[in-house]
Amino acid sequence: MPAMTLARLSPAAAPPPFRTAVRSLFENARLKAFFFSLEGTVFDEATRDGEAVIAETVSLLGRLAEASEGAVAVLGERSFAEIDRRLAPLRLPGCASGGLELRGLDGATTKSRCDGDLDAVRRLIARPGVVASGVNVVDEGLSIALAHGDDAELAAAARATARDAVALAPAVYAMRSGAGVVRIGFAGASLGRAIHRLMNDAALIERIPIVFGGGRGDDEIHAAARDFGGTSIEVGGRCDHAADFALPGMNDVRWLMRDFLAALGEA
Repeated sequence: MPAMTLARLSPAAAPPPFRTAVRSLFENARLKAFFFSLEGTVFDEATRDGEAVIAETVSLLGRLAEASEGAVAVLGERSFAEIDRRLAPLRLPGCASGGLELRGLDGATTKSRCDGDLDAVRRLIARPGVVASGVNVVDEGLSIALAHGDDAELAAAARATARDAVALAPAVYAMRSGAGVVRIGFAGASLGRAIHRLMNDAALIERIPIVFGGGRGDDEIHAAARDFGGTSIEVGGRCDHAADFALPGMNDVRWLMRDFLAALGEA
């Protein structure tokens, strides 16, 4: 069944087709668990429009976590230290470093073992001419991001550099594509597997996931949502996604978050 694209909506009103399409999402809201992929959604919006736009989203995330009795998790490529800094004062469960770090609903954090390091990749991209001019390199600790924005030529150049990096040790490294960025990380990193582990937490095992993602690398989290009978929502303009629904941007996600808060009976 093809995914349905939801038109951009104002917080005050929504066309009847949208109401019909998503009405079932708000039923039994207390049996839902909410997962938000940060790259391509919250952090991408902040990069584009300024950090101030995160404030309202952070407030809504905190309110949703409280109303759902803690059933809100974030999925990130950056470390938990960076995620917590940008979402302060929240310290939400979820995964970081592409799935290599996991924080349960009890607040305990575990880190997967990595076979090797990224030093060979760092040496490669430090060579003159290896990274195209205009591609921004960000060392995230357990991954290295090649940010190319919306430029198609820079995107192709970044992917070529990432493929060369992965070829240094194909059993150790992997390339992950997201919204405006290509990442070089460890082959064992997986946001989809992180959702599986989190959904097996005793506090979530009876719940149904609602997953928000944005970018080519988030197709695995859309698949993970379906593995648990949940619903996946792609955020952004990508057409070739694997989600059940698509929303134009984070403003629309905030609109949905408010609706979920109403369904949860927030005062």
